Amino acid sequence: DSLARNRYDETWHRLREWTKGQPVSERLAAQILIHEGFADVDPSHPLGGRDGGKDAIANRAGTRFVMAAYFPRGQQTFSAIQAKFESDLQGLPKNSARGIAFVTNQELLLSDREVLCSLAEPSIAEIYHLERITAVLDAPDMAMVREQFLEIAAADSPTIKLGGTGGSAPGA
Repeated sequence: DSLARNRYDETWHRLREWTKGQPVSERLAAQILIHEGFADVDPSHPLGGRDGGKDAIANRAGTRFVMAAYFPRGQQTFSAIQAKFESDLQGLPKNSARGIAFVTNQELLLSDREVLCSLAEPSIAEIYHLERITAVLDAPDMAMVREQFLEIAAADSPTIKLGGTGGSAPGA
């Protein structure tokens, strides 16, 4: 089966080595935010076009957020990630938002996340980094989203292949 999961960290690897482009990443990011309790998620133009400084608008607990998706292939330098984040912050005043939900396939240290959050102040920054979105997507109720966007089979129960021929082997 081409969709079979080969290793426990398949989600992490497929996110990290993203090859599906910006439209798919924006749609995946929207699904992650919906799962995480954001409401009224309204994507801008995932297939291209002027987006007015946001990939989507969303609300959580009465706060308006802009969503920014950043899914380059492979790990980028923190300075590149920070530059993208700072660019995305410019969408807050343009969209009357008080928060940013930055969804990225990048590894970010705790200290990196603190830097990004401080850059957003006094606005709210929700940083959905590689490990966080991996945990979200590996949740059982996200199996269909994981299959749709990462092509990792959503099996009812995992198949464990230990090798060998089982009960028919000599001495079994």
